[in-house]
Amino acid sequence: MTISVGLRRIARAAIVLLLTGVAVPLLTTAALAADDGAAVFAADRALLAALARSDAAATAALLDADFAWTDIDGRTRANTEALRELAALAAMQAGDTAVRTHFYGELATVRGIHNKARFVRMWVKRPAGWRAFVFLDTPIPDKPPAQASIEAAAGAGDCDNPCRTVPYQPATPMDKTILAVWQETKMEEWRPHPHWPTHIADEFEIVNNTTFRTKEQRVAIAKKQVEAGYGAPGDPILSMRIHDIGSNSAVMISNHFPYRGGKPYYNVRVWVLRDDHWQLALSQQSTIQSAAPLPAVAVKQ
Repeated sequence: MTISVGLRRIARAAIVLLLTGVAVPLLTTAALAADDGAAVFAADRALLAALARSDAAATAALLDADFAWTDIDGRTRANTEALRELAALAAMQAGDTAVRTHFYGELATVRGIHNKARFVRMWVKRPAGWRAFVFLDTPIPDKPPAQASIEAAAGAGDCDNPCRTVPYQPATPMDKTILAVWQETKMEEWRPHPHWPTHIADEFEIVNNTTFRTKEQRVAIAKKQVEAGYGAPGDPILSMRIHDIGSNSAVMISNHFPYRGGKPYYNVRVWVLRDDHWQLALSQQSTIQSAAPLPAVAVKQ
């Protein structure tokens, strides 16, 4: 809050000087980013406080119209449904630890751990201020699965969906570009290529019901796959949509099912435009426990 108040005072002083004919420099990008940082922090704290006291009106005022919360069981509630289950939403958000915040223009993520889950709270900048856009909780397993079950190579198999085709039609040129870059990453995972890491932001994390990995850890796996000469087809998409957040960030939301069969999962990805190149900054999932398992993709003979 101190940063935000200070910058408002600077802005007011600048207006006064301009009216008196004195030239003043524009606020720096760093200063504006600091102001947004303080605003997101304040909004996040305000929302958690509103939830803690079961204040539906104050909570609703801080939720985006497209807000959605996905819990550790993979169940997703949209804006109005989440407000009807305020107690459950409040209980899940208590006790944050290991909190990190990342900014992507008009999109911000607050990531950390609470209630035996890894969480991400995504905030978007709207004309009325910062609003909560996505809450996603992914359970932390009691013990990590065997390495072979995490990174098993496909050997045989095809990657039509998602490498070549997906059941989604981009709504904007920006969406079309992001989808093309993402499909390129899927192709380079299936047919491993050393170019793959260029699509991944430095702060990248992948989070699912069995795994948490940083960019460094994921790149190490990619290098081994390049050396081996084969990777695994991506998990097919059941549905997808992309939300453009300003001109340099986007949120990709999709439902997949495992290539080798199993329960579908909900996936949220954060994309950021850096140096005229779209990069993946976060991929977080939650398995939809209430869904029936789907069969493995049939391998063409």
